Order: sequence, then structure tokens, then C-alpha cells
Amino acid sequence: MDQYLTSLIIEEYLEADVLGSHYDEGRITRETDADPIWATLAQRSIANYRNLETKTGISFYSEVGCLTIGPKGSAYTESVERNSQKQNIPIQRCIKQDLQTLFPYLRRDHTKTYLFTKSRSGHISPRRLVMAQKTAAHLRGCEIINDTAISIQKALEGDQGEVVIGTRKNGDIYARRVLLCPGAFINYHRLLPEGCEVEVKVDTELAVRAEVSGKELARLKEMPVMIMFTGKMPDVDDFYLLPPIQYPNGKHYMKIGHHKSFKKELKNLEEVKQWFAKSGDKDIGEFLLQLLHHYIDFEETSVEIDGAVTAGTPTKYPFCGMVSPSIGILTGGNGYGAKSSDEIGRMGAKLIAKGEWDHDLPEELFRPQFKSQKSNKSKL
Repeated sequence: MDQYLTSLIIEEYLEADVLGSHYDEGRITRETDADPIWATLAQRSIANYRNLETKTGISFYSEVGCLTIGPKGSAYTESVERNSQKQNIPIQRCIKQDLQTLFPYLRRDHTKTYLFTKSRSGHISPRRLVMAQKTAAHLRGCEIINDTAISIQKALEGDQGEVVIGTRKNGDIYARRVLLCPGAFINYHRLLPEGCEVEVKVDTELAVRAEVSGKELARLKEMPVMIMFTGKMPDVDDFYLLPPIQYPNGKHYMKIGHHKSFKKELKNLEEVKQWFAKSGDKDIGEFLLQLLHHYIDFEETSVEIDGAVTAGTPTKYPFCGMVSPSIGILTGGNGYGAKSSDEIGRMGAKLIAKGEWDHDLPEELFRPQFKSQKSNKSKL
């Protein structure tokens, strides 16, 4: 069955060796950041959360606030506070009395700085956010096809489009342009023009979910999300913590994970599959659980360990650009993409609609880099 559609999304399945890290219920979102570009992407995305929820009827955002913790005088906490003030984001430097009143379950440390933002910060359900984004696209006329793209080729003269997308179940789909957004899997499935390999590094990431219930759940219900930093920039170790969130099994879990610490590069698709299959490293999981208890006074009922991956770029920003006249890419969340995906997605949509950069942020910040420059000569 051949199809020509104005706008479509092709879904990809686990059985096709396409895995994902968004099958989860908790990601931190916040307007504050030490990097002004990431702060801008987050602010614009967060500003549209409630509108997206209203239009689709899908709730995914909990505005519980964000507490940033770091050594006194550290470059990171000072950058967060400075950027927040420049961008008129309300932020509170908490003193001892504030901590006792607002966060009675927190194990306090007089050597740390505590910065709290109450509004436009909290956590999102990435699973439900993706559902809302797809629903919004469908409501605007986008057709969603649950299938796997297995090839992209230049269409023959006279065909209905510039490229033809081969799919596993639905035959060929013709398009004028194609935007590839497979995240960490950008180089694995041979959808890019021949000789093109994007400069993306795939790293492991691990999180521990500690189940809380009963009185503990009631005591922690007002808890904000937290970001904890050690050391000084640029080699800062950072960890994140989410309050108890209900998962599809009905249980509530606090989640703690890492960013730069403990990362291990995965070289190929088979290594990625093995990492997902084994659900992380128990030694790292034990460390994260101990760290959770170092910050929060509580007792867990059970513990789960989750493995995921991140797609990192040399620029530390997403790659968004055309790799040929008819193929664009959008990839590289660098571990920060979930909260800002609405604005990053808008950036990609404007790119592929026009076939060239069409965003107010500087193009050079997001220009893709390649392991092979042959892609620049592609006519596809």
C-alpha cells in the first residue's frame, strides 16, 4: 500500500530494535539552568504545558517546585542564581529556618547552598507528555502510523515526492522532506544518506526507584524535585531526585539518578540492547540508594533499578539541521531533552517545513556535526 501524506509520524516498536527511555513517569522540569540556552528552551516549553494539557485532555505536569543543592560558593549554584535573576525567575536562597519549615524530611548540611523555585518547576510524566504531543499533532491533521521505517531512498522521477520511506508493514510512503528524530539510535538503522554518521555519543544512565507507602507517602507528598551538585564546574557531578510518583502498577516511587557520574559509552546497537536488558548496574544502584538516604530521611518498602541511555553531542546542545535537501535530523538531548522537548520539537518542525533554519535562536548552536563529511554532498 503506497501512501502520500502531508504530515505524519511513524512510530517504532521494540521488536524492531528501537528502544526508548520515555516509558517512565518522572522527569524533572524547571526554568532555571546554569546555561542560558537550555534555560530558554525549558522556559518556552513549560509555558506551553498547561495549554497542551487543555487541548488534549492529557495531564502530564506536576508543579511541585525545584530545590537546587550545591556546595556554598560553587560555580553552578551561583550561575543558577545569577541566570534566574537576569531572566526574572523567582528563586529563594533558603536559610536554616526555611529548610526546617519547607522540607522537614531533608537531611540538612550547613556547607551547602539551597536554592528553591516554586513556580513553573516540578516533574512531568514523559510517557503522558509524548501521548499529549502526538494527540496535539493528530488534532492538527497529522496522521500517526504505528510502523517501523526500514529505508529512506530518493524517489524515482514522476513519483509523488522527493523521497520514499520504506516501512515494515505499510509499504512505501512518499514525502517532500523527512525529519529523523530517533534520539540515541540516529546512527543505528541506516536511514541517513550513505556515508553519513552523526557525531552523537550514546551513554548509559541509571536510576533507582524506592517505593514509599503509608505514612511515609503522606509525609513526603509535598516534596519538590531536587538537583544535587558536588564539585566545581566544568567537571561537576550531579544527581537528580524526584518525589513519590505513582506508576502504572499503582505503587509510588521516589527516584534518584545521575547525570555525568558513572556514565559508560555504548559503541553499537547490541551493547545498547544488552544494557536495557540487564537494567543497569547493582553496585551503582546501591550507591544511589545510599545517596538518596543521605539527603532524605525516609524508609522504603522496595527498590527497583532502571537502565536508560542518553544521546550526547560535542556542543552539549541538540543537533537540528538538514543533512541533505530532503532529510533533516533532530537528535541529542544530552540528558536534558525531556523537559524542553516541546520547544525543541517546534524547532525541528519549522526546520523541516521550510527546508532550512527557521528559528530565532542562533543556527550555529544546533548545527549537526558528522563523523563523516560525505553526508554534506548527498543529493537525497
